[in-house]
Amino acid sequence: MRTLFVLGILAVMAIAAPAADVTGTWTGTFTTPSGDGGEREGTAHLVLKQDGVTLTGTAGPGPEEQMPLAKGKIENGKITFELSHGDGSMKFVLTVEGDEIKGQATREQNGQAQTAKLSVKRKK
Repeated sequence: MRTLFVLGILAVMAIAAPAADVTGTWTGTFTTPSGDGGEREGTAHLVLKQDGVTLTGTAGPGPEEQMPLAKGKIENGKITFELSHGDGSMKFVLTVEGDEIKGQATREQNGQAQTAKLSVKRKK
């Protein structure tokens, strides 16, 4: 009986443990499909600020070209946010894996969905 009690307490502690804070600067790559069936790789630079489940900050190709995040959220290691881009917006769905964030961005342009991959690591 005592073992079950201890296991129950440990399970509650694991569930209640806060997720890692993603506040900081993240750099890496933003990969889009190219017209010839291959991929085109560019740089990515994110400056994130986490407050509970709310995520604010900026993102863009480099520190000199940043756009503010909208609807930023982080829950259970899953990050979602939007970036306004020209005549539309890009929606990001990312996963935190230690000091790396990976995932996908999508946008609709001219009635077609376009996707890209994002992979960034925390800048030390």
